[in-house]
Amino acid sequence: AFAERSSDTPRTATDTRAETHRTRTTPLPPAHFGKMDIATIASYVLYFTAGFVFLPAGRDIVSHKTAILPGESDMRKAMTMTKVGTRTFMWGVWGLNHCMMSFLKIWANYNKDVPLLKILTVQTALCLAYLVGQRSACLKAKADLTGFAAIFTLEICAISYLAYA
Repeated sequence: AFAERSSDTPRTATDTRAETHRTRTTPLPPAHFGKMDIATIASYVLYFTAGFVFLPAGRDIVSHKTAILPGESDMRKAMTMTKVGTRTFMWGVWGLNHCMMSFLKIWANYNKDVPLLKILTVQTALCLAYLVGQRSACLKAKADLTGFAAIFTLEICAISYLAYA
């Protein structure tokens, strides 16, 4: 198993990615960039994408009117409800949901929880499909979600590798 070998010992043909992902003693091996395997890269990508989502999602909870990403001022106008009394609630629930999903992705990655990673792979794929499917309607309303689609594309690659490879 990966945890029993030194970092200088080459992997053998009998090692499997799933076995390595489940038996590591630390969430990420030391950063020997020339020696990183695909599972380690996928872990880093998942940490980055899930962590990044905390920025706009956390903002939605505490200050939904604040634009922090490029192009967001137009997007926020297009996505804001017409009923002023419910805007804070809707943006807060939206943000809270994305923060929780990101937390679960980080938790599953850190704990090498393959069954949870499989469930979250489905959630990520559905979210990406919805973003892509609604792209033209959103663009007509000046809500460009291309950046989010890019983040979820990276995330689906990483999380599906960690869950199924």
